[in-house]
Amino acid sequence: MMNRASFLKKLRGKLQRLPAHEIDAALAYYEEYFDEAGEENEQRVIQQLGSPSHVASQIMADYALKDLEATSTSTKKNMSAIWLIILAIISAPLSLPLLVVAIALIFSFGAVIFSFIIAIIATMLGIFFGGIVALISGFFILAQDWATALLFMGVGFIVTGLGILLFPIVARLIKTIVVVCVEALGKLFHKIMKKPKEGY
Repeated sequence: MMNRASFLKKLRGKLQRLPAHEIDAALAYYEEYFDEAGEENEQRVIQQLGSPSHVASQIMADYALKDLEATSTSTKKNMSAIWLIILAIISAPLSLPLLVVAIALIFSFGAVIFSFIIAIIATMLGIFFGGIVALISGFFILAQDWATALLFMGVGFIVTGLGILLFPIVARLIKTIVVVCVEALGKLFHKIMKKPKEGY
């Protein structure tokens, strides 16, 4: 039978992917939780909390969402948050059918979002390089037909400028999509778990 010490030891082991200060904060919270319940209620607390895997999954997902809110402008942090929530879902103590459904949803959702982002990037690059090609073409035909050359160069400058202007907008759009993905994954996780943790 699992006791307080073994529960907390297993919980620490399941949280190794988190920063050390987050692990310490989580364990301090559950130490206090056990203290408040009293030694006589140790088994009831363990039963109420669920397995260390269950608790660890919730902590990882909550950390990912909290970290996202604090540093939503960092693409690296956004990707890290997505990875942590996916790990939380995969490592959660779910039945096999539910786990298969969760993984299938993650992959299909990820494929759609990835395809959408690639399409946006490809469109932006197409506009930018299309402008460069028109500009270069204008220079090449300048001696032969200056009117057409000026037209090509004008279109080239306009389209290249448009591509440069669109870059920050597209970058912001992609970051927003990633943030929405993380939040959606977080909601999916909590729906799957159906037992949200309180207090941490």
